[in-house]
Amino acid sequence: PPQNCRIPIIFENDDLLAIVKPPHIPHHDDPSSNELGIMSILRKQQESKSFSYPHRLYGIHRLDRVTSGILLLAKSPSVANSMIEKFRKKEVIKYYIAISGRKAKKKKQGWVKGMMTMGRRGSFKLVNESDNGKGSRDS
Repeated sequence: PPQNCRIPIIFENDDLLAIVKPPHIPHHDDPSSNELGIMSILRKQQESKSFSYPHRLYGIHRLDRVTSGILLLAKSPSVANSMIEKFRKKEVIKYYIAISGRKAKKKKQGWVKGMMTMGRRGSFKLVNESDNGKGSRDS
């Protein structure tokens, strides 16, 4: 189960902690499926001493359930509020990197631009930004 997965700390200073969020874990608890979110998983791992940082952490931003990546956490409410404001004002630059199991037909690297929207059978798909707002942006 996801709550037993290892969540590595990849950066830490006096104010922030950066972890690698595995895919398929929601940010918040999902009461409909009794699935724990990443913050609850971290708290449980702190209680069992399997996560090395023992103090309370505060969420700054979210990653979608299907997305793996770096999740920043604050060590205090004041740092969290400051960083949340920086994200809100778009003072933080975010990078999304996609890895595909398919061979590129032309370019081996480049930009993927668009918005994610729910596709068939609960999967996500990329749509053009000019798709009249049918997609949704991840913030």
